[in-house]
Amino acid sequence: MLGRTLLPAFGGSAAVWTVCLAAFQTLLLLGYLYAHLLGRQSTARQMTLHRVTLVVAILWTLGFAILRPNLFPMLGKSGMPRWEVLFCVLLFAGLPYVMLSSGSTLVQAWLARTGSKNVYRLYAVSNLGSFLGLFAYPFVFEPYVSLTAQWWGFSGLIVVYAALLTVMGRRVRLAESLAPSDSVGPEADEAGSASESNAYVDKKVLWLALPSLSVFLLNAVTSYLTLDVIPLPLLWTALLGLFLLSYVIGFSGFGHRLLSLLLWVALGFVGFAGYVVSKGPEPGAFGMQLVSGAGLCLFGCTFLHSWLYAIRPAAGKLSLYYLFNALGGAIGGLIASIVVPLIFTTVAEYPVAIAGLAVVMIWFIASSKKWGHFRWIGAAPALGALGLSLISFLPTEEDRPTIWRDRGFYGTVQVTEVKARASGGDGSVHEFIHGSTLHGIQALIPGRERWPTAYFTPEKMGFGVIAHPKWEKKEPMRVNLVGLGVGVMLAYGREGDYYRCYEISPEVLEIAENPDLFTYVSGCPAEVDLVCEDARKGLERELAEGVEPYDVIVIDAFAGDSLPYHLSTREAFELYFKMLKPDGILALNVTNWHLDLDPFVKAVGVSFKVPTVELASPDDLSRLAFGAKCAFFCRQPQGMGELPFGAQMVDIQKQPDIPMPTDEKGSFVPLIRW
Repeated sequence: MLGRTLLPAFGGSAAVWTVCLAAFQTLLLLGYLYAHLLGRQSTARQMTLHRVTLVVAILWTLGFAILRPNLFPMLGKSGMPRWEVLFCVLLFAGLPYVMLSSGSTLVQAWLARTGSKNVYRLYAVSNLGSFLGLFAYPFVFEPYVSLTAQWWGFSGLIVVYAALLTVMGRRVRLAESLAPSDSVGPEADEAGSASESNAYVDKKVLWLALPSLSVFLLNAVTSYLTLDVIPLPLLWTALLGLFLLSYVIGFSGFGHRLLSLLLWVALGFVGFAGYVVSKGPEPGAFGMQLVSGAGLCLFGCTFLHSWLYAIRPAAGKLSLYYLFNALGGAIGGLIASIVVPLIFTTVAEYPVAIAGLAVVMIWFIASSKKWGHFRWIGAAPALGALGLSLISFLPTEEDRPTIWRDRGFYGTVQVTEVKARASGGDGSVHEFIHGSTLHGIQALIPGRERWPTAYFTPEKMGFGVIAHPKWEKKEPMRVNLVGLGVGVMLAYGREGDYYRCYEISPEVLEIAENPDLFTYVSGCPAEVDLVCEDARKGLERELAEGVEPYDVIVIDAFAGDSLPYHLSTREAFELYFKMLKPDGILALNVTNWHLDLDPFVKAVGVSFKVPTVELASPDDLSRLAFGAKCAFFCRQPQGMGELPFGAQMVDIQKQPDIPMPTDEKGSFVPLIRW
């Protein structure tokens, strides 16, 4: 819910999710520290103090629910989005989350004082609850409940939670007073088996190291699949769900009983993932990348959490145990989401996670007394994966050498080069890849540098410019580009035209402005104004300042085939149409691998009563053009002229009716091509 709240302010980046994970891991640490310190008091005093802090948390949440609409315009202006997201999570959800996260430890400790058995298994129950809540949100709450109602409902549910905890507390105090004195306190049978601990290290080190590695692994797999491979809708949620399931299996005791089997299964996925990552990005390898990453996340984390359960202490020390667990998770999350992206220009955390898991497995095998000398057979795939993951850091020969690579808050970017020969002379072709998606291409061959390519040829997005009456009349045009990329649309810029280009990623902007990489910007005869800012915020500011509307607005901000929600709502399209002249054209690139956006296109046209044309066009590699779907909205379509050659009309009237998403409520889950 908080991620959904923050996404619009930071451009809908996948990094918002991973930074949120790191922030909540840090808050989890504070919650467990609070529970550990509170556990030193008597049960009655603990319950009294906890009720007081819960009341403060309720007031805190209510305050944010009231102030949220006024706070939103202030966000996303620091120029340091990674740190700002972290700060926002800590500030907006800090105290409520600390209170909720401490509840699991406190309840287990209270029940242990009454002589209850197997209190650690309640941790599996709590993670199962997290799993259910995680998937209830995108399928049940997000599409049908407004964001305002969600925050008010959350505030109310904390009140219900506090009431339930109070009722339970009274029963615990009664049970504690009635329990025999020799049954109150930690139970010996709650302690984990010493044989499952490592002979070379203190258990507390493992309490810290194992959850640190598991959280680092979760973040690494998430970054790898969403930044380097492909941003499938709900993939972030699915991976976090697998992580929660690993805790459910591990702390139910089931994973402990099958720890040896889990080791072998996890070893297989470690070797598989090491092999896949050593091959680097390959066309058609998505299935292997997804299976290896998801399997590594599930079975690798299940192995680590089952081992963590196996070395649990007696119940009297559970608060310290969970405190170390949370500290490890916070360290792993912060390193993966904050530190590594500042050091590497690639998603280096993924091979590092594979190597780390391989080392820990070798460590486990070396210290185990099971299987005798045969145990070293299991070390072979771990050693192999370790070697393969390290190989991924070595430079390799490529058909298309990478001549530029960078990484920022908004993903990984690279430019590749391939030599080319044409009748006009020799040259090269530069390709711009954002994550795993090719988003721009230029033929740096004499006479062809100004060719529009990729999704921007005249029968694709370029139609939005050349269909305007001013183009044929050779009158100056005002054009706004939402999502610059490398500036291929600037190929249509003419002397006297004005192009204002919004690009949220500084790394992408640096590539577009570098004439050694692409010359669409530097060689454009039109006046070009580049703005490094979220387009919606920029257009809202222009509207408030009374800036002259545009003849054409081109929306091409769906990098990596994800869909920035805040650029796709009713309020966003109201803004676009307000910034368009009466005869203006709104062009929307709806090419998407995973979402069927035809119903969405229809919803926009119906909602705003604007005539709509959607065109589909195939690949034309002789012109470096890719198959695309593009939608065009024009209040005066009679002036658009004939449809371009090579494109076919899409009959959107046959598409199902869907409600137009709003800033407060809506979801693109129904549009997923399952």
